[in-house]
Amino acid sequence: MSFDARAYQQIQDQISRKEYDLAETALRARLNETPENADAYYLLGVMHYFRGHIKQTVFNLREALKHDPRHTDAAICLSVLFNDIGRYDEAKGVFDQANHSVSVKKNGDDAEVDRKFAVKHLELADLYFRYRRYDEAVEEYSKAASLDPFTLEIRIRLAKSYAKKGFLTRAIQELQQLKVEHPRYTPARLQLGLLHYSQNNVLDAELEWESVKDLDLNNREALAYLDMAKQARTK
Repeated sequence: MSFDARAYQQIQDQISRKEYDLAETALRARLNETPENADAYYLLGVMHYFRGHIKQTVFNLREALKHDPRHTDAAICLSVLFNDIGRYDEAKGVFDQANHSVSVKKNGDDAEVDRKFAVKHLELADLYFRYRRYDEAVEEYSKAASLDPFTLEIRIRLAKSYAKKGFLTRAIQELQQLKVEHPRYTPARLQLGLLHYSQNNVLDAELEWESVKDLDLNNREALAYLDMAKQARTK
């Protein structure tokens, strides 16, 4: 038996107010009644996290996922924790397992679940990019973009990852497609200009930045890049 919304919120509020003893008493009572209650284990994990008890946090979040492999919040919390303490492979393993479980059977909350997983894929992608693991970054950015097609910045980062891998044509294609789908989204045009400029295609770069200026006359980035291109042509 899961928590009703009121009881769940009450315990969350107790944790927020640092009333940890009250929260733990309520959660232990619930587990005595329903030993397989994933929500109770999840909230215990959150409580221990705020108290700085890492081992207890990991134990309880794992218990939550054992009893409910599709517990998205527990998976995200545990994966973030593993990332924070440098256990990156375990973080990815936990998240991938939960991601698979959700994909096997979805419910009416598909969009919200997808957004939660997109955020996590984006975090992992940024981490891989930071450590120059561009193959993995491309994979994670692609997953995030698929799950959340409305956050266009994800596709900008995907294009940057392709470029870092040396796949410049693929990076340009990604940005051109984004420009076609969202003609007024200026970051795609700005980034496309930078890719052209990096290949010494100054004219193509200027065309992209001029198009940004047409959409946004006072766009500071476009103006700065155009000035940079003008200086490059006069050298």
